[in-house]
Amino acid sequence: MQTFLILLVLWLSVAAGYLLRRHPVRGIGRATAVLVWLLLFLMGEEVGGNPDVLRGMGRLGAEAFILTVGTALVTVLAAALCWRSLGRREEPCLSADGGREDTAVPLRVQMRDSLVIVGFFVLGCMAGYWDWCGFLPAQAGFCALCLLLACVGFGIGQNDEVRHQLRRMDKRLMALPMVTILATWIGAAAVAFFLPRYGVGDWLAVSSGFGYYSLSGILITELRGSALGTLALLYNIFRELLVILCAPLLCRLFGPLAPICQGGATSGDTTLPVIAAACGRQFVPLSIYHGICVDFTVPFLVPFFCGAGM
Repeated sequence: MQTFLILLVLWLSVAAGYLLRRHPVRGIGRATAVLVWLLLFLMGEEVGGNPDVLRGMGRLGAEAFILTVGTALVTVLAAALCWRSLGRREEPCLSADGGREDTAVPLRVQMRDSLVIVGFFVLGCMAGYWDWCGFLPAQAGFCALCLLLACVGFGIGQNDEVRHQLRRMDKRLMALPMVTILATWIGAAAVAFFLPRYGVGDWLAVSSGFGYYSLSGILITELRGSALGTLALLYNIFRELLVILCAPLLCRLFGPLAPICQGGATSGDTTLPVIAAACGRQFVPLSIYHGICVDFTVPFLVPFFCGAGM
């Protein structure tokens, strides 16, 4: 029932945003950020109030790291094959200027935002450990999640960026988001074989955040519990950090599509600066398109695999 309500809220908000796309609503981004902070606080509160999860934090971190490495290996290899299949070395965008570099989030802002996110989660853990929020209703997290998805969906509906970027891009690379998704799933399924503590569906749900650590961790916490939600949060943070730290190396070893695919849902915003620096400005439109497409799948794929019972 929760999965159905989540998807219903998302679809209705996307439709509302699309219908009102010629009348942009200001403040959606700020409201989304505040709701993410609130939900990560509530997620941390649930983790801090669960002694079993706290005792297993080291194990969850190790499993998240293994999943990061497993999915990254398959993803960058798939990106390298995709780049080689083009049969040429020129850039995949029709416009040589790359445009849009001014939309990139500065690295210092990106790191600050990440620290704020982690800070709210840690504060929530403290609140749960010392039982500061016992007055909160049991459904507080789910209600806040529905509000967050309403903001996310409305923002997606009002966004015309994909149509603009499609006109500038080599049409053969329109399938790059699917390459990222399938490669990530293959890597997650392989990890599930070696780490059978969770089912294949759980590993697929965790990996289907594609770097969108705030929303995916919150969704999984609501649908599958705080332990798996914490694992998802850690995995998706690690995935983003891998791009931030290793984008030039990934580009050199596996081609310019590798940092984009590894960035997943973040390639259109938070990892865009390092991708642009490592791969070149001409890849900015492709990175934005890829990030928006992958980002859109997260609220659908995560609940699907959480309820798949695999």
